[in-house]
Amino acid sequence: MELRTLRYFLAVAREENMTEAANVLHVTQPTLSRQIADLERELGVTLFERTNRSCTLTSEGMRLRQRAEEVVSLVEQTEHELTDDVGKLSGPIRIGAGETQAMRFVLQTFADLHHNYPGITVELYTGNADAVEERLERGLLDFALLIEPVNLEKYEWLRMPGADQVGVAVSSKSEWAHCAGVKPDDVARMPLLLSSRSSNRTVDLVEWSKGTIDSEKLNVVGHFDLLGNAAHLVRTGDACAMGIDHLLQLESSNLQFVPLDPPMKIASFLVWKKYRLRSRACEEFLQQLSAGTISESS
Repeated sequence: MELRTLRYFLAVAREENMTEAANVLHVTQPTLSRQIADLERELGVTLFERTNRSCTLTSEGMRLRQRAEEVVSLVEQTEHELTDDVGKLSGPIRIGAGETQAMRFVLQTFADLHHNYPGITVELYTGNADAVEERLERGLLDFALLIEPVNLEKYEWLRMPGADQVGVAVSSKSEWAHCAGVKPDDVARMPLLLSSRSSNRTVDLVEWSKGTIDSEKLNVVGHFDLLGNAAHLVRTGDACAMGIDHLLQLESSNLQFVPLDPPMKIASFLVWKKYRLRSRACEEFLQQLSAGTISESS
């Protein structure tokens, strides 16, 4: 299985049309069709369901697409790391993150760096902590921005300035919308949407309430990865989502963020794998970010 063939396969998967993919790749349609057919024979599976107008991935094709994207990404990153000591500072910085205001600080640092080195680009991946850490472990990200709790022994890390306040996103029409804070007995009565994060619980309500909340008796109506889609259900008034403040989805007249009482704040950390070769672009980014965190904390 050649790298070129994987790139051909990915182009067809993206375009969902053999002719359009051939145009993107600057090869003839018969050449591309033959390469895909050879790949299917080599693997012994059908990768595409073909019609006169489209090519859609089979279940086997979907599995190959995930692995092919990883392989191509790692090869391209390795090629850049081995050659970027020549010429101007350039190349991608791959950052994964969930929803936290610390991302603004991280991206402002990138913007300042890009202003001085236009050849440096950013590739952003958004997901919950489990998904982001998985991509970091597989080498598909250079950095991950994670909120507490984080197993820092696994990584090298920088603590980001400031902290996120934990609270509940509620409908502006709910009984809690104008509260200064929600107490344990309020939370116990709420129809809650909680984070689907499985590696560590972002908010331990039992510990926060000093044991007055029984986690088995909470009215949990569902779970979510990121607040964007969950916010639509919160707007109906049928659910309240546990999260953090200063998120774009909450900047709406239909939603209200109410902090926990007693208050709880959680820190954010930029982490990266130990003992991993980093590109010059990543090294420069890390240097500027580190200087910025020192400046913010002084």
